[in-house]
Amino acid sequence: MSVDPTDDQTFWYSNEYIPSDGAFNWNTRIASFAFGPPCTVGASSNPSPADGATGVDVSVGSITWTNGTGATTIDVWFDGVMVYSGVPVTSYSPGTLNYSTSYQWRVDGSDGACTTTGPLWSFTTMDDPNQVKIFADDFEAGLGNWTITNDGGTCDWLIYVPPYPNTYTLPPSSSGGVLSADSDDCGSGTTVLSTATMVSPIDASLYQVVNIEWDNDWRIIDAKDEAHVEVSNDGGTIWNTVVSWVGVDKRDSHEIWDVSAFAALQSSVIFRFRVIQPGWDWWWAIDNVSIWLADIVPVELTSFAAFANEDNVRLSWSTATETNNQGFDIQRADSDGEFESISFVQGNGTTTEVRSYTYTDSKVATGIYTYRLKQIDFSGTFEYSDEISVEVIKPLEFVLEQNYPNPFNPSTLIKYSIPEDGFVTVAVYNLLGETVATLVNEVQEAGRYEIKFDASNLSSGIYVYNLKSSSFSSVKKMLLMK
Repeated sequence: MSVDPTDDQTFWYSNEYIPSDGAFNWNTRIASFAFGPPCTVGASSNPSPADGATGVDVSVGSITWTNGTGATTIDVWFDGVMVYSGVPVTSYSPGTLNYSTSYQWRVDGSDGACTTTGPLWSFTTMDDPNQVKIFADDFEAGLGNWTITNDGGTCDWLIYVPPYPNTYTLPPSSSGGVLSADSDDCGSGTTVLSTATMVSPIDASLYQVVNIEWDNDWRIIDAKDEAHVEVSNDGGTIWNTVVSWVGVDKRDSHEIWDVSAFAALQSSVIFRFRVIQPGWDWWWAIDNVSIWLADIVPVELTSFAAFANEDNVRLSWSTATETNNQGFDIQRADSDGEFESISFVQGNGTTTEVRSYTYTDSKVATGIYTYRLKQIDFSGTFEYSDEISVEVIKPLEFVLEQNYPNPFNPSTLIKYSIPEDGFVTVAVYNLLGETVATLVNEVQEAGRYEIKFDASNLSSGIYVYNLKSSSFSSVKKMLLMK
């Protein structure tokens, strides 16, 4: 059907009046005109989330609206897809959305004779609370975060501000300054072979997930046009490809790419955007470049062991990595199962190096004990290790050990073991056989014991000490030197 804009017939485009003087731009709007009076169906309104809202929960539940007056059927469009068509409803559930993503939606109303296209609304979801945004550039402050290199072309990456030299098709989250390699703007006969490289590397050594995202408009002329996003984890010597578009458009997209395979747990990560437009081509425009880190490396306990040596229990453990680690509260439980703290060992804060720790629980009575570690962060959060058990076995025979130190002044330690319950006497004598001190004179359970002998009130010389229990008796000498 042909249309003569000079005809006396009056036209309407949706709700817009089209004068018969031909002033209307027929090249852009001819496909949507209709004969007759304007459509009486009202436009949808009252969007929730509100148009332009940010920080919207990814579990938004439902989006809601008010239908236009006169609508007997509606079409709901969400994220470029018609998700509902039928009798008027006032809500739609999009399910769980992506973090840090902009969504567009609208509701068209019809009365069977004409349709009113609803306004285009948008909202942006919240940032992932489990991620840390370590880098962000919206290109409003210039090229300070980037090094631009010319790889043999006649045109480079530049920052453009509105009005742009070409119609960049970017997501709603893009506004203001954009970084663009625009061959078309550079002029006839130009080529763009240029790279935009991050100036400062990021440290992702404590994170197990690394994502890069940006708003994107890549428009090609032919199969020779190439767009590459690359990452290096060695300061720029070796580059790994994140994504490449060769000879294919990628327009109006919000790109999110997981680069953990190349960047996670690395201390020097750099990204770059590299474009090849060998002729007078179109452009690659990007905006809102962000780098996110997630899944911080925990205190990773790789071993935890206990070994009993007589009445000592030696605990040993090691970590592969530590983050914000204040230290370890060592806890012990006996047969009643109640844990108690017995000591604290300082941690190493934040490190990706293997660390080893030991602690000796001394003078432990005979029995079975269970140990665990309570790892505590500087923030106060904590986590328990697995539990391990060890048995301290009662002695197999009577033993009286040599005192230590010997010679001594003025005190020394005397250790002994008894394999059975019984009455025990430990006494100290001078060389005349006179008792100078009685250290133990009571019933004791089988086990290992240690007592301190203070000889401050005695004169220098040789003394003997004696252990008696049941039919056992043992004597040893010691030397006091003042």
